Amino acid sequence: MSATLPAFTDLNATWTFIQPGLEFILGAQNDQGVTSTMYMNCYTAVYNYCVNKSRRGSTPQSIAQNSDNNSYSLAGAEIYQKLNVYLSQYIQHLKKLSTESFLEFYVRKWTRFTIGAVYMNNIFDYMNRYWVQKERSDGRKDVFDVNTLSLIKWRDEMFNPNCEVLIEQILNLIEKQRNNLIVDTNLISSSIKSLVYLSIDPQDLKKPNLIIYVNSFEKPFLKATMDYYSRESSEFLLNHNVVDYMKKCETRLAEEISRSNNYLEEHTKKPLLDVLNGALIEKHANEMYDQFLQLLEQNQIGHIQRMYKLLSRVPKTLDPLADTLENYIKKEAKIALDAIKKQTMTNIEDDNKKKGNGTVEPKVYVNTLISIYNQFNDIVIKAFNKDTKFIRSLDNACRYFVNNNSIATPKPRSPSKTPELLAKYADGFLKSSVKETDSIDMNADNLMVVFKFINDKDTFEEHYRRSLAKRLINGTCKSDELEESVIHRLQEENSIEYTSKMTKMFSDMKASEDLKLKIKQQSSNSTIVKDFNPLVLAQSMWPFRHVADYDLKVAEELQEPIEKLKQVYIEQHSGRQLQWLWNHGRAELKANLSRKGKPPFSFTVSNIQLMILIAFNKQKSYSSKELHEIVGTKKETFEAHLLPFTKFKLIETSTNEINDDTIFTIVDEYKSKKLKVSFISAIKSNESKIEEDEATKEIDEARKTYLQACIVRIMKSRKQMKNSELINEVMPLTLSRFKAKVIDIKRVIDLLIEKEYLKRLDDNTFEYIS
Repeated sequence: MSATLPAFTDLNATWTFIQPGLEFILGAQNDQGVTSTMYMNCYTAVYNYCVNKSRRGSTPQSIAQNSDNNSYSLAGAEIYQKLNVYLSQYIQHLKKLSTESFLEFYVRKWTRFTIGAVYMNNIFDYMNRYWVQKERSDGRKDVFDVNTLSLIKWRDEMFNPNCEVLIEQILNLIEKQRNNLIVDTNLISSSIKSLVYLSIDPQDLKKPNLIIYVNSFEKPFLKATMDYYSRESSEFLLNHNVVDYMKKCETRLAEEISRSNNYLEEHTKKPLLDVLNGALIEKHANEMYDQFLQLLEQNQIGHIQRMYKLLSRVPKTLDPLADTLENYIKKEAKIALDAIKKQTMTNIEDDNKKKGNGTVEPKVYVNTLISIYNQFNDIVIKAFNKDTKFIRSLDNACRYFVNNNSIATPKPRSPSKTPELLAKYADGFLKSSVKETDSIDMNADNLMVVFKFINDKDTFEEHYRRSLAKRLINGTCKSDELEESVIHRLQEENSIEYTSKMTKMFSDMKASEDLKLKIKQQSSNSTIVKDFNPLVLAQSMWPFRHVADYDLKVAEELQEPIEKLKQVYIEQHSGRQLQWLWNHGRAELKANLSRKGKPPFSFTVSNIQLMILIAFNKQKSYSSKELHEIVGTKKETFEAHLLPFTKFKLIETSTNEINDDTIFTIVDEYKSKKLKVSFISAIKSNESKIEEDEATKEIDEARKTYLQACIVRIMKSRKQMKNSELINEVMPLTLSRFKAKVIDIKRVIDLLIEKEYLKRLDDNTFEYIS
């Protein structure tokens, strides 16, 4: 290359001067680089031509005309055209070596060509900044800076004619890498990146454009990937189990993600994952479903977690898995609960193990429900990562088996016994009289877990409230704090209204304690009653009712504190009436019937039994008729409370059969090893059956009232509604308390029509009557 610069007016001389330098820059001379002198001479020659040609390229007249715009004619078109032709010819004459593949040739020449294009772009910098920019701003979208022009020429002369061969060899190399063969990863990376550089939008050079990359590489690559993994996965499953296949999937996915991070554009990553998920996971989801049950039975948490992670990549494939889990939980729960029922029935039949009425113990029943829940809750947490879909499956299964099982519903249409058993379970750990060993593994946490799943929460509330009432009036609460904490948790789970009656019961107990102190201050010390604990309870809040069978004649010795109670209470609350519930009270009395020198006995008795024993302070013997007249109450009730005394030989009888003439005599010396004796537990009565009937009746009435309120509230706002629409709106409103039946809603509608709140129109529509 001559060191003498050409005349700046001579295009051919200028091109002849710079062409050898371009050869060195682009690597035509065996990759020998250009020297700094040669580089500067080429730059100067182009600069001189463009600058001076621009100044001289116009007539004086045109220059004068352009002077108004402070501009002149820019030169560059001729030398740009020379470069355009040169690049085409240069690329066309590139030859691959006989020892290399086309891909190796392509990457080798591409790497050198793009380096040279950057340097060549700098040589033509002046032309780029002025002539090219001016042409493009004037709308010439076929004119480009030299670097972009080089890429376009490479695309047109090298890539387009050889596209199919190049892509085929890239995909072959990727497949070899998938087959664990050693390949030159630079060939893959460089060739793929070249496609990104060649994706040029002539209309907007700055706008990202991947049209060549997507159409020429991405689409064939995704198809090849689908074919490869569809074939490999099917062949692998023919000779391996599902667990091994899942491990294989994890390995393949990790490899492909790594490959996508190293070679592929961001645009390809999502469709690649979709293809992989389709070929490896979605296509073989059924095989995984078949294995899932076996993994559950073997408690293979790790493998279940692996299956979940794979299937979660295709969210819709999780639905059958969640359904399978739900059905499996139901099946396992049925087996466990049926086993408990069978064991209970076996115990009943065995006279040595008979426990009484033959029902399953609440503790055993509830703890079984809890163990099933905990077992599968652990699986949901560990294997399914607390996925809401599987939490919902667990909840649905629990809600089903808690309310429907051989113990809860021994008959197909019978109401579930779970709420009642749960209330008894709560009574078991809240009552102080229960042995500590019997209440182990019983706590409020278990109570709340099961409570969440029961449908008939109003049934639980009624039975729980009744057992709470007994604990309060009998003073058998283990802890007031514990009682209140359970009520607070029930309130949080449901509503303030749900626990309002229970809260009021505690208020009544506090008010009764204050009343007791006032009575004590005003009473004399002469009475035989040393401690009087009256409980004044609001009739609407407490589950007690007055029973005529228990109308009692109070002994004279007990009249003073009772009269004082009436006096103090009426002074505080004028207009209120007191009604005595003698069947719910109890008393403790001292009996000097022990051997001389021994302390007196302490008897726990019912109010009726108290009146019977006080009568024996006056004389030692009574006939049955005399004693009954003293005590009052219904005869059957009197005899039921009297029998425990004869059974435990506190009172002796003249005959085994009781009639009006039967004589009852108190013993002089009671021979019991215990100083504290309770005669209440031995009283035979049908109170439990009566109470159960009362609870059922109250639940039914409460539901009827609740449904009436819901229907009236809806109809008041809507005025007119069709039968089906009204039922559909009412049913969701009841779910917080119970699961309403359509037949019950229809009966309540008929009742409201009778009460003239609604009227039926001809077209099966109801209208609200204001």
